[in-house]
Amino acid sequence: MEIVNFSPEYYNDLLAFSKKMWPRNSEEYLKYRLFQIPENVEDNKHNLLVINEGKIVGCTLYMPTKARIYGKEENILWSHDMIVEEKYRGVAGLLLLIEMLKIKSTFGFGTTDINYKIQKELGTKFIGIAKHFIIFNFWSFKLLLIKLKLIGVPAREKYSFPDEISVKGKIFRRVLCIKELKIPDNGYWSNSSVDIDFLRDEHFLKNRFFENFNKYFFYKLDPAYKTQHDECYFVVRPTVEDGYPVLSLVDFRFNFKKQEQIMLVFKAVAKITKRNRIPLATVRTSLEYKKLNLFPLIFKRNSRMDIVTYFPVNTNLMVFITNADSDSDFLLE
Repeated sequence: MEIVNFSPEYYNDLLAFSKKMWPRNSEEYLKYRLFQIPENVEDNKHNLLVINEGKIVGCTLYMPTKARIYGKEENILWSHDMIVEEKYRGVAGLLLLIEMLKIKSTFGFGTTDINYKIQKELGTKFIGIAKHFIIFNFWSFKLLLIKLKLIGVPAREKYSFPDEISVKGKIFRRVLCIKELKIPDNGYWSNSSVDIDFLRDEHFLKNRFFENFNKYFFYKLDPAYKTQHDECYFVVRPTVEDGYPVLSLVDFRFNFKKQEQIMLVFKAVAKITKRNRIPLATVRTSLEYKKLNLFPLIFKRNSRMDIVTYFPVNTNLMVFITNADSDSDFLLE
């Protein structure tokens, strides 16, 4: 058994492995990950494969991007799609983790209980926690009806997304093309208000939300002055989690000096769910927020996902991540 770096000759074997482990959208997803996300195809060499008797039995795929860490931009990798066939998980999983430790620019979030213990033993840095928030609305009673199988999950084609949403006198407008955005010059939206911020430049936003095999709905807040850069946006997509229809708030950015903008985002998302009679909206983010909010009704679940890195940084940092940094969004229904 050995760990090798991805190269083009492994593509067909990796595709076969992907179809086995991720039946939905496997080829479309793999091509997207390998050939569309990276600005430089050479970045694919970081992807790790577990080979046993000439067959791929495990892998870790990385999403290359950039982050501003303590004010300095760094090339980093998000660790995604670490998976090993069940009968090989003992030895293969450990070998894969050891090899991953050598890539110091790696970040990730979400660990299993066993993985958490191993990561602790290997000295992985735990730098934050991703919280899970749920936004309820009038139509949340449908959850019980779906659970009792009295109604089904509606087709997503029936949902409608308005061109604009008014919230407390502010307007969010739907964005259909990346060129409609006035992105901050450096691609970072938080005004240096966090210790680690992940890039949201034209390349990232275009490939992640406008040219993706999944369908996303992108809204930006009208700026106070037409000449200034945009400073607040959010991205949603309807999906199914645990058998229930939800609106996933995949990504958002706002001006940290205007904390009221985060509530504008949540209220706008709540309006979309209510308009479409979707029972819930879900948000996963490292940002701290109230455990309970009433208007709209927002509840923080007890579930948590650890944010980890091998990068030489301190722990307990102010880190801004969303589901757009995770691999979980890609393979939701």
